[in-house]
Amino acid sequence: MLTVTNFSTFAVSLALALPALAAGPQLVVDRGLPQANLNDASGSARSNVRWAVPNDGFLGDDFTIGAPGEKWVIDSIRTWTVPGVKGQDPLHLGDFYEDVRLYFGGSAGDLTPLVTARLNEGNDTVAGERVHISESSGAATPLYDDFGRSLRVWQVEFSRLNLPVDGGVKYRFGVWGMGRAIPNSDGKTYMWFNHASNAALSGAPQDGADGVILQFDAVGRSAGELHAEGHGWDKPADINVQVHAHRAAAGAGANQ
Repeated sequence: MLTVTNFSTFAVSLALALPALAAGPQLVVDRGLPQANLNDASGSARSNVRWAVPNDGFLGDDFTIGAPGEKWVIDSIRTWTVPGVKGQDPLHLGDFYEDVRLYFGGSAGDLTPLVTARLNEGNDTVAGERVHISESSGAATPLYDDFGRSLRVWQVEFSRLNLPVDGGVKYRFGVWGMGRAIPNSDGKTYMWFNHASNAALSGAPQDGADGVILQFDAVGRSAGELHAEGHGWDKPADINVQVHAHRAAAGAGANQ
């Protein structure tokens, strides 16, 4: 028969003998959609904005997970886009874009495409289980005000990434969709617009916001920085992103 003291010793020994188990996914970067000061009704305090570059490149941003010495595994990355343009607001994201891609990389160097999914016109269904597209605008998220036009906001989530990273290290990402041809526009295609916001006015957590948006060329090479203030807007902005991840089991490696 085990005494209380012996049982405690046994429990500790058993715990030390078992392999370390990773915790479940948790929201580790919360720079989600702004919840205050939305649209032109807010005047100079407007927090939400969208950004795009011509189709020979795309925009991105960065984030950091955890603390130095920790090992993490990214489960999902979620961003938002506002595609409406030229008086058109698509019923489905696939009506404007042929595909959607997630690019990823370290704090320096090029980004590489991590996930690519083809989009179909007329619906938001994506083959496979790694990309989920849904409309965010509605009761909780107002339509985006673009110079008096109301546009839908779309959420794009890349899941089942299983991407090992180091804690305390800055990583860069970009989300981009290849545009379809704009009717009667001499071969021009729809640009991809990333949803962004000003951290101080967003009324929501804006983890890692630094007021700097990153630019990349069409193959993922760094092409400098975009500072929203003074480039068509009156304040800094960051691309909105949410990242779910879990702590890696003891002994697991991570990307450098």
